[in-house]
Amino acid sequence: MKKLIALAFMAFLAGGITSAQHHGNCGNCPHHKQHQTQQCENQQPQTGGIDKAIIKAFPTVKSVKKEAKRTAVMDAQNKVLGYVVYSKPASDGIKGYAGETPVLIAFDAKMVITGVYLLQNKETPKFAKKVEDAGFYKSWNGLTVKQALKKDVDAVSGATYTSNGVSKSVRAALQTL
Repeated sequence: MKKLIALAFMAFLAGGITSAQHHGNCGNCPHHKQHQTQQCENQQPQTGGIDKAIIKAFPTVKSVKKEAKRTAVMDAQNKVLGYVVYSKPASDGIKGYAGETPVLIAFDAKMVITGVYLLQNKETPKFAKKVEDAGFYKSWNGLTVKQALKKDVDAVSGATYTSNGVSKSVRAALQTL
């Protein structure tokens, strides 16, 4: 047994254990392959120093400036296009079906919500897609912070945990403003 553990550890150090095996799933069944793909797509790498989620919300963004409670998003002429707020750390511990459901909330220059975007997460892709297809993320579009905090958004049938997690994350982020 000690030999087996030692060999497994050496294989791990040599990079012989796949990411899927390292994270505790088989990586070969359709669910886990799809889940890994979704996780990779949901990661928010920096593109020229700007988060991909911000670029999705503001395609013409050229720079960002972190402020006390939000991040200003500017164009090439340094004109404010809008603002973004991340739910983390306010949403830490808020879970959907398979884990935390962090979001980015985009606002126009007058602080009216223009979009909610699910960030890197461990939700089952099928459920996350169902929430998106139902138009759930658009439920807050056109609302001010005050209006959005008062809004009661119905969960998506068949993806109740995911949609409730997102809704709670949105509320947590908005309460920081």
